[in-house]
Parts: sequence; C-alpha cells; structure tokens
Amino acid sequence: MKLAIVGAGKMGSAVLTGALKAGVLSPQDVGIYHPIENRRQQLADHFQVNPLNDDDIHHAERVLIAVKPQSFDDVAPLIAQRSASYISLMAGVPATTIARRVGSNRVVRAMPNLGARVGLSATALASLPQATSEDVGVAEQLFGAVGTVYHIPERLFDAFTGLAGSGPAFAAIFAEALADGGVSVGFNRKTARDLARQVMLATAELLTEDEPADIKDEVSSAGGTAISGLVALERHGLRYAAIQAIKDASARAAELSQEDK
Repeated sequence: MKLAIVGAGKMGSAVLTGALKAGVLSPQDVGIYHPIENRRQQLADHFQVNPLNDDDIHHAERVLIAVKPQSFDDVAPLIAQRSASYISLMAGVPATTIARRVGSNRVVRAMPNLGARVGLSATALASLPQATSEDVGVAEQLFGAVGTVYHIPERLFDAFTGLAGSGPAFAAIFAEALADGGVSVGFNRKTARDLARQVMLATAELLTEDEPADIKDEVSSAGGTAISGLVALERHGLRYAAIQAIKDASARAAELSQEDK
C-alpha cells in the first residue's frame, strides 16, 4: 500500500479525489482510517479504497495526516512508528511537533487551500531535513494533482496561511460586494451575482498573462468610469484594508501555531 490516510475531512477528501482522478494514486494503493468503524467503511466505499483498522494503520509505511489539529493528540499514538514517513495537512502544527509525537523525523508539512476542491489549490510544502527525496516527491505529486506547489520555508507558513489560505475568503467578500453594488444600481440579485462571478473569473484568467496594474490601466481610460470607481476604492481604503487583512490573518495563524507547540 502506497499511502494510508488518517481522517478525510474536506481538505483530505479533496486531495484524495484529485490524486485518484489524476492517476497519481490507484484505489488499490490507498487505505483510509477512521476510529469509528462504520464511518471508516463509509469512507472506503465512497472512495473505493481499502479500509484500515488499528493494526493496519500502525504498520503503514507512508501516512497522510488529515485530521483536525485538536484531534492529533489522540491519533498520534495510533500512527506512531520510527520507520514511517508522514505528510501533514494540519494547520498550525509545526513539523518538529509532529515528528516528536510520531517518533519519526521523515515529516513533510503541506498547506493547501480551498482551491483544492476545484483543482486550483496553492499548496505550500516544507520538510524536515531527514525527509527523503522520495518523501518530498510523493507530496509534490499528491498536491500537484490539485493545483500548484510552492516550496517555502516553514517559518513562512503563517504568512502563507494569511495570504493563500485566507485569501479565498477575502476575494469572495469582494465578489459579494461587487454583486451588492450591482443590486444598488438596478440589477436583480441573480444577475448581479452572475456578473460579479464572471468579472472575477475573467480577471483571474487575465492575471495569468498580465500584472494587476496592467489590467487596471487597460480598463481605466482617462476621465472614464473605471478610474472614477478606483478613486472611490482608494478614498475608502480598500488597498489598506486588504493589506491589513493579510497581516492580521497571518498574525492569528502565528498565535494558533504557538498554541499547538
């Protein structure tokens, strides 16, 4: 068995679904563990993979930890073994903490975001020095199946959480504000939401080719409508608010990381 998965919440399920769909993993090479037997079988049936019992998971060679951080203390004794390799999705739990509790330094820490659900995740990877090239390569394949992988120092994981992890919420609230603006100038709610969604989708695609400032300048003709709107955004502090949102989210991620040490 190539991979044992412990826990299968939204993020773990998204990664597993993407890896199976991309052919990175085959169902027969994957086992899934849940402490509740009925739930374990439900998950195994849903993904068409192998259910793992307590003994199976304790002897797994490669483990994807996809449980909530607060559950890790209970799970760690079940999966701990010195010869295994571990990939963790847990937010705020440092790789050294994971290594200490599972008894192995072959730890890769991964931080995907909500984009994994649609194959567009930005995933940060960092590993302890004892993790082998194969350990890191497996993680790259897994998360490459659901988006783009970024190798960054673990000390920047809190900042990554503030920008890439929390960013979808910030982008979504701006899309919601665009729709509200559409309603305020006469569109019905459905049309306003559809237009806001299309604007965000089109802009995201444009950003794959152009810098944000270039797109802004192309839309903003002299004395026109867009520049008038941009003046309003600047007057009300949109740019400052976005920067501060990233800083505050990053600071909160750092606080949570300290709580888990």
